[in-house]
Amino acid sequence: MTRAMTAVETRRLVRLAVWASLIGLGAWIALPVGSVPVTLQTFFIFLAAFVEGPAAAAACGVYLLAGLLGLPVFTGGRVGPALLFGPTAGFALAFPLMAAAAGLARGGAAGLTVSKCLLFGLLGLLALYFFGALGLMANMNASAKGAFWLAFSFLPADGAKLVCAALVAMRVGAGRSLKTGAASEKSAGG
Repeated sequence: MTRAMTAVETRRLVRLAVWASLIGLGAWIALPVGSVPVTLQTFFIFLAAFVEGPAAAAACGVYLLAGLLGLPVFTGGRVGPALLFGPTAGFALAFPLMAAAAGLARGGAAGLTVSKCLLFGLLGLLALYFFGALGLMANMNASAKGAFWLAFSFLPADGAKLVCAALVAMRVGAGRSLKTGAASEKSAGG
């Protein structure tokens, strides 16, 4: 029984590491728009959250730790703690909270639905924008109105990524996770 639980945990850790890598890859796929670029990071965070649940926050934490320790995973290849003093600091530091909120879509008796993905995804975006705006105010001396205006200006792009992630999760990711992840955990006694 212990061996089976260890195998399940190992698979879960590997999946979270893959999600952290995809989030880092998403940082490299960027459309420069002002001081905060539009990237595919939020798409991968949503997808991880809808497949793994709130545990996807750990993948975001691993991503942040990797970048802070010097791996070039931040947007534009930036590395190290300088991220904490730039315009994207609040957004990046809110990624784990965004993932945890969006991951709540996995819970409940109804299982994963597109409407739950959209609802909890929007909750995650609210957290992202709130802390993103705080980061803009702290690091760019932006006014509260200007910072929140800028943060929420990303809603159309992030909304499109949210819808895409919800549809992909319903079609591919959630089924895989439920069949291989949850079923394995139940058979292992977890």
